[in-house]
Amino acid sequence: MRIFLICVIVLTNCYYLNAQYKIKASNNYPPFNYTDQSGNLVGFNIDLVKAINRLYNNQIEILGANWQIANRMLDDGEIDGIIGAHYPGYPENQHLYTRSVINTSHCFFYNSNYHKNITPELLRTIKEPVVALWKNDVLVRYVLSINPATKFVYATNYDQLIEFLEDEQVTCAIAQRIGGMYHVAELQREYIKTTNHRILERNMGFMLSPNSAELAEIINNATEVLLSNGEYQRIYDKWLAEYDKESNGLRDYWRYIILISAIVGIIILLLIIINRILQARVRTKTQDLQHQLDLNSEIMKELSRQKNKAEQSDKMKSAFLANMSHEIRTPMNGILGFAELLKTQAYSKEEELQFINIIQQSGDRMLNTINNIIDISKIESENEEVQIKKVDVVKIVSELNDFFIVEANEKGIDLIIESEVTAPSPNFYSDTYKLTSILTNLIKNAIKFTKKGYVKIHYTLSTTELKITVCDTGIGIAPEKQKAIFDYFVQADHSHSSGYEGSGLGLSITRGYIKLLNGDISVSSAPGKGTSFSFVLPNLKVAGITEEPVVKETPTEHVDYIRNGHLNIIIAEDDEISYNFLSHILSDVPGNLKRVKNGAEVIDLVWKYPDTDVVLMDIKLPKINGLEATKRIRAFNKDVYIIAQTAYAQENYKQEAIAAGCNNFIVKPIDKNQLKKILSNLKQPA
Repeated sequence: MRIFLICVIVLTNCYYLNAQYKIKASNNYPPFNYTDQSGNLVGFNIDLVKAINRLYNNQIEILGANWQIANRMLDDGEIDGIIGAHYPGYPENQHLYTRSVINTSHCFFYNSNYHKNITPELLRTIKEPVVALWKNDVLVRYVLSINPATKFVYATNYDQLIEFLEDEQVTCAIAQRIGGMYHVAELQREYIKTTNHRILERNMGFMLSPNSAELAEIINNATEVLLSNGEYQRIYDKWLAEYDKESNGLRDYWRYIILISAIVGIIILLLIIINRILQARVRTKTQDLQHQLDLNSEIMKELSRQKNKAEQSDKMKSAFLANMSHEIRTPMNGILGFAELLKTQAYSKEEELQFINIIQQSGDRMLNTINNIIDISKIESENEEVQIKKVDVVKIVSELNDFFIVEANEKGIDLIIESEVTAPSPNFYSDTYKLTSILTNLIKNAIKFTKKGYVKIHYTLSTTELKITVCDTGIGIAPEKQKAIFDYFVQADHSHSSGYEGSGLGLSITRGYIKLLNGDISVSSAPGKGTSFSFVLPNLKVAGITEEPVVKETPTEHVDYIRNGHLNIIIAEDDEISYNFLSHILSDVPGNLKRVKNGAEVIDLVWKYPDTDVVLMDIKLPKINGLEATKRIRAFNKDVYIIAQTAYAQENYKQEAIAAGCNNFIVKPIDKNQLKKILSNLKQPA
């Protein structure tokens, strides 16, 4: 036995021989991290660290310890960090916190032998409810806010907490959802149930020493890889999924709940990304201020407090987040408010249609804000790439004129196009997507802030450059405000523009794109008289930038995709909501509709049914992704019409899909009219 233990120790030391960092985990926090009956440290967080070590050659050594001891060792510098720590929810400079690896929450636990369900409304109606929980001021205040007459019994561990629920006098308990359900399963108390009402949600991740920035970067990068390659989901399913299942009480509204959760998740992710970008900028500014701190001790103390609270050097971040919160909460108010009305009361068909239109308009506004935030994030992080190719300037201006003429006519203003193009028309090379976005933002702003008169687009195109001026007879911009309009979430004058909807990111994106294209933009304006924006873009072909090859889309004409007036369609989509949406869109299309959930299945199904007309191919599929599946299908079937569907809207993704063999490309959220138009163009040859 002694020889066996020595061998285990030697093997363990060899495994961690290359370890550069030491991490501790609580040995009594199942199922996140704990010591099993064999004395091994196991759990969700432990498998996550092991997966990170596989990516980074076992650089992290992880051992179990008492939670208080682990925290003391971290503060004393004996270890580099702790896994399984909750982010406190406020900035503090004593530790570094990595990207969240899991979100935990509390909920109500109840004995189904005594109660059918527990809700805050029910708790409010009971005369003197008895609630079991740990001594936690936040939870106690939360319960007292529901019913001030509540009595409490306090537990020191999960077993005791669950035992309290055996007493019929105890109304319910409040505990951490996953940990509580783990102990319920261990004790085989299947009649102990939980509610879907979540409270005290917190983010769990790594808490590191402030000197472990390199380790934090390793963990954040590895977490991103594990999320993208499916390893994170496998670990989650192994340890946590069983204990974090929702009940079926809201089965009628699960689609709305999942949709709203997805939106909130995207918003949180965007906030994290933007926060990281702004924190990097704050750190740069702080380094410059640090030189001044040495000159005066009083100034040092004041600037130190400002640094800790991120007030003085983070003015831009505060304004950005405040305005972003407004722009996100405003449409969210429309979405959540009218969704709540739809599910709580019966309305007439006309009222339901009105509510749905408001929800859709709010969703479009939120999507536009999110797209703008993504564009700004990519510009600021210098991840935005240019796609240089030949640009048809005349066609772009003409299409934008057709698009905006309706809105201009509705407002009673003229939309004027003036051009100066050398004959013959010169070949101009730039980024079509960015040029279109620049013009769209400028024309949209001009129409928005013009009540009468005109909006004029004048452009001059030569062999060396393109110069465009967008001028209007709108409300104008005061001279002292003209520089600020290119900053994030800034409109020229809140007293004049408060009635105009918009995130304030359009001009920031415009300036960023013009800078990427080696151009320049200027503005001239007078309040009450109008505004003129002028920008110049060089011909990037002349400047020596190599043109990227243009991948041509496969033409649809002269191909018989319809047999006997029917379409045989395969939907390759692993997401249930997206599939349900597509199946409803296509419900009135005559023919056969089949569904697969991964790339391997869609390849097999097209092989099995060679008469398939159309494949709606999600690019991000399990097992084999959509692009690879398309390439394999093209090896044996050249005729099936493949439409790539994806949430990635950038031009390079579209080019990649076409190069893989797709015939067309549609961006999520899918516009049903656009999809129907694509399908309607698949006509039988005359």
